[in-house]
Amino acid sequence: MTVTLVTTGAGLTGGPITNTGTISLIPPTGGNIGGVKQGSNVLIGVDGTISVAPPNPGTITGVSVGGGLLGGGTVGTVTVSVNFASPAEVIAGVVNFKPISPNTLAAKVGSLTASGFVQLSDSFNTTDSTRAATPTAVKAAYDLANAALPRSGGTMTGPVIFAPGQTYAGIVFPIATPLSTGVVKIGPGLNVNGSGLLTTVNNGTVTSIVAGPGIGAPATNDTITSSGTLRILPPTSDGLQLGGVKAGDNINIAIDGTINATGLLQTNNPYAYNSYIFPIPAVPSAAPGLNGQLLTLINRVTGEVGWTSTGTLTTVVGTGGVTVTQTPTTATVSLANTTVVSGTYGSTGLIPTFTVDGTGRVTSAGEANPYAPFQVATQTAPPNLVLNFADNNLNWEWTLLANTVIQAPQNSQSGQTGTILIRQNSVTPYVLTWASNWKWANFTPVPVTPIASAVDLFEFIVYSPTYIVITRVVQRIG
Repeated sequence: MTVTLVTTGAGLTGGPITNTGTISLIPPTGGNIGGVKQGSNVLIGVDGTISVAPPNPGTITGVSVGGGLLGGGTVGTVTVSVNFASPAEVIAGVVNFKPISPNTLAAKVGSLTASGFVQLSDSFNTTDSTRAATPTAVKAAYDLANAALPRSGGTMTGPVIFAPGQTYAGIVFPIATPLSTGVVKIGPGLNVNGSGLLTTVNNGTVTSIVAGPGIGAPATNDTITSSGTLRILPPTSDGLQLGGVKAGDNINIAIDGTINATGLLQTNNPYAYNSYIFPIPAVPSAAPGLNGQLLTLINRVTGEVGWTSTGTLTTVVGTGGVTVTQTPTTATVSLANTTVVSGTYGSTGLIPTFTVDGTGRVTSAGEANPYAPFQVATQTAPPNLVLNFADNNLNWEWTLLANTVIQAPQNSQSGQTGTILIRQNSVTPYVLTWASNWKWANFTPVPVTPIASAVDLFEFIVYSPTYIVITRVVQRIG
């Protein structure tokens, strides 16, 4: 067997080495192990044992004291004590080498004329000059000042809301005029609700009138928004629409609107209608109008009818995947064929895929495998494994080359499920660590098998990108 890669672990540097190189010890840092060397008062034996050198005994011949201390001497028992600064010295600030006790420190109280300690206060309306305002007090005072209108007057940039029933002594509100805004008084025919919404009471302004069946306003397209004239229209020629009529031949209309036919023979019969015998009309020498014309209502106001042409369709053009086959009298419109071969798509384990254009044509067809194949993960420093779940790439495999961390996957979607197959290094087993997005039963990740060439399998389901549950672990697969 040939070694092709040497990586360095904790306490070592110089790797990875794929050809030649030098591996060296590094000092221990941050709780990591590393190499050390002998220093003062430390001994290192030939077997690597570290011990502390014994103290060097001696004789004290004299003790001298410096600033902030009392006592000392060269004979007998020598006493050294702390020389604390007095309250007067603390207040004056003339001694900078003596320690300060809590009692003397309390004497250094700040004031308007002297520096010193002050007590913090959240109050923003106190007059105590021995206390210092906190940011909370400053913010409260700022908010009050920012919300207040200057006594000299000013412009309000936001809405002003007054409580119901308030009176405003000394405040004069401007009266609204046709040329300026101001306050108004509610008069007859108007109403205002608790939110200040002004509405009319049982009256108002009509903004639009739309003509209904049998009524029209031809001059304004049957809709009046400012002014216009409504007219009664004649009934439609199809017999479906009501309308106004006027008396004609053999028809009388009474003042109450009753219509009677005169000059006709009316007979009773057992049916629910009357039978009428009309005079036989004279047969014209030729039918009115021209071939291809229709009898059409020309004027809905006057009831005028006449013969009109409907026009002739001469050309039909097909675009956007539509073809046209045309003769002098007819045209056939159909969808143009695409390059897709007709047949059955999809089978066991394969999903049919299609592309449809804007006219509804199938422009491509194929089959897709819904089962994601295993892919080799991507490794980044220091090393990390990065899995990308885009396009449902959910099955991954990796052989450990060093202690490795599986990071949170990219492009994960709720409901995705998959498998991760981990192989141990064939020479040196390594440790696999999981990012916090991966969740385990009993909050305890299952370690990979610490045996060379061991194979472990981890199954998972994505609840959310930050909550991926390991559902099953199979270890030492043979």
